[in-house]
Amino acid sequence: MGMPVLRSFRSRILALVLGLVTVVLTAAICAIALKARAEVERQVGIQLHTAADTARAALRSRGARLASAVEVLTSDFGFREAVSSADAPTLLSAIENQRARISADLVIVLNPDGHPVASSIGTLSGKTENDLKDLIASDADGETLQLYRLIDGRPYQLVLAPVRAPEPIGWAAMGFALDDGVATDMSRLLGVEVSFVAVGEREPQYVTSSVDRQERRAFVVVKDAPEATPFVVTAGADKILTWTDPIPAANGHLTLVLQRSLGGALRPYDDVRNSMFAIGALLLAIASVLAVLLARSATKPVEELTKAAERLEAGDYGVEVPPASITELKGLASAFNAMRAAVADREATIRHQANHDALTGLPTRARITEILDELLTRARLQAQTVTVCLVEIQQFQSIIGSFGHAAGDEVLSEVARRLTAHDEGPHRVGHIGTDRFLILLESIGHAGAPRQAEVIVERLRGSFEYSDVSFQLEMRAGVVMFPTDGMQAAELLQRADLALYRAKETGVTIGVYLQGDDSSHRQRLAILSELRRAIASDELELHYQPKVETSTGRLVGCEALVRWHHPQKGFIPPSEFIPHAERTGAIRSLTAWVVATALRDLKCWHEAGFAIDVAINVSPIELADPGFADHIRMLLVKTGADAGHVVLEVTESGAMKDLPATLRMMEQLRVLGIRFSIDDFGTGYSSLAHLKRLPVDEVKIDRSFVQELETEHDDVIVRSTINLGHALNLKVVAEGVEEAASVQMLADLGCDLIQGFFISRPLPSSQFTAWMTAMTAALAPQPDCLPTSSRSTSASAATQSSSS
Repeated sequence: MGMPVLRSFRSRILALVLGLVTVVLTAAICAIALKARAEVERQVGIQLHTAADTARAALRSRGARLASAVEVLTSDFGFREAVSSADAPTLLSAIENQRARISADLVIVLNPDGHPVASSIGTLSGKTENDLKDLIASDADGETLQLYRLIDGRPYQLVLAPVRAPEPIGWAAMGFALDDGVATDMSRLLGVEVSFVAVGEREPQYVTSSVDRQERRAFVVVKDAPEATPFVVTAGADKILTWTDPIPAANGHLTLVLQRSLGGALRPYDDVRNSMFAIGALLLAIASVLAVLLARSATKPVEELTKAAERLEAGDYGVEVPPASITELKGLASAFNAMRAAVADREATIRHQANHDALTGLPTRARITEILDELLTRARLQAQTVTVCLVEIQQFQSIIGSFGHAAGDEVLSEVARRLTAHDEGPHRVGHIGTDRFLILLESIGHAGAPRQAEVIVERLRGSFEYSDVSFQLEMRAGVVMFPTDGMQAAELLQRADLALYRAKETGVTIGVYLQGDDSSHRQRLAILSELRRAIASDELELHYQPKVETSTGRLVGCEALVRWHHPQKGFIPPSEFIPHAERTGAIRSLTAWVVATALRDLKCWHEAGFAIDVAINVSPIELADPGFADHIRMLLVKTGADAGHVVLEVTESGAMKDLPATLRMMEQLRVLGIRFSIDDFGTGYSSLAHLKRLPVDEVKIDRSFVQELETEHDDVIVRSTINLGHALNLKVVAEGVEEAASVQMLADLGCDLIQGFFISRPLPSSQFTAWMTAMTAALAPQPDCLPTSSRSTSASAATQSSSS
């Protein structure tokens, strides 16, 4: 503590250098210790390599002893006579004497074919016998063989020699077992742990070792081990340097494993290591003292910088660091103050960019939501209203598709300019999505909110020019109001989305939120999610409504209509799930199920003798799908239905959505033999020139015109439609016929086919089949309209369907 306080920054740098020197010394000590460990590992590796060579020599010496003993045995006259006579007791006595003489573990005598005649280890396994036979068969020259073999899964050093008199009359095999005793003897000789690991075909690993049995599992590891290269095995807290040397064995894998504990080899170095650690600890203590002194002298200016940095972190950019008393820190304080000013500028820029759209400069969703929260807080205190108007550009994607993203950017910028050029101001308008803008209005009455939204939409509808092309922007808006439609910003934004959805769904420009829209929207989403499950679990059912000739009453076809009986909710009308399925893409799986089911039923009716057509409604989405024709072709092949009796119905407005794509798909399907019908004809306001291009076979008069005929007896529209259809060589079908008078009037006007409750309600397949049977039996052709019998049958069927 007597050391003078360091007053200059340079002196402190010197202290820091001394500390770094201390660290370097510590690192050097550690490096020396690591080097010593590496040297020990290297020396142990050399020892293992030398031990491996010595072990090989020892095994060759044992092999020579075996070969000499086998030669003595096979040269013995008495032994050869015993082999020749296959005298088992004599052979057992002879091989036992010879085995005991050289301490062999195994002696086997075999006949010329390799079949064991006598064995010192008793009966051999079938696998071992076969192995010995194959070994003898492979020795065509009758040479003495020295080899390693797995016998009954255990490793042996084996010598196999022929017994000649003078031709081979048998074979004698003698071997040493490579067991724990051998491993222990070699371990004493070599000064390392010795193990033999044998793995036969489809047999468990067999290990003999000088290592205690309790330690072998963790100690002896040869799986995926490198050969002739030392590697480390972890056994508990110890590190074992290991050397593996494969021993050739034709009927399995035999490995010599030599190991030495690195912990034992490093024990002589423990004192040196402890001394180095003591020196390192002393050096660390010295460095700590220096660090304490340095910290005390540098505390004050550093604390000032720290406090300034903390205030800067908290967002207070007005604080300045006072000039330091130390010369070197003055520059640091000045640089810090310059940094603070730069960070303040960048922070302001980043905040603006985070809260404002880069293209339009308008607040983003997060920022406009904050503004809405502020308006709502003030409105609650002042008992005022706040109107939220969500505006969407309807043809934005079409503009991008036609002119590119640059045109889309121009449109967004122009819409933002028009919105901010009036009283609302830029702070009340936000760009919250690709083609969506949010406008916040204060103190507008509930009745005036939709009118104000109309004014905004009309302002945005003005013509827009790009690349010498002028077009009008189509806008829709959803309007909600605080406090009647919601109390929180998130709630109002969600309900503004619902109001915009209502505008799209109903085709109006301005949509308003109605109580219950949340639950009905959630219910629609739930129905759509359950529709996919209903299709998979076969909850849907097709009903068929017949179509008959107006003049004769003859049944010519039917229309397939899907029905859904929910297990919990009961009957769900098609109007509640089909339009939403079209908007979400679920219509594809629904249409696939309807077409497959209708084709199967059509095939059954044809086989039963009912040569009728079946009409199936398809969505414009299907006609725009390039794979739709291939799917229909596959279903026709799968069901075996006749394509000539299939009529696909598409609405007039749906066919006009993408006329080129519709024409391509209709031509592909007509090649298969399928016909087409225009449904709801007269309601789509389509060009007659476009309709003439469609390859259709019939048109269906919309039920609204037929009902007008029944209620007001006004046949102008129906008559014109029938004449127009016949002029185009098309059949005309009137749907929604419910009264007998309408049938007569339609017959007089020349309508070809009729369909409606007067004939029959839509019936399930089984009931429709029964209805056709009764209709066929009861119908008698008459020159006028429907015969009385046909009407009574139809009424009966309709009554039956209603009751069911």
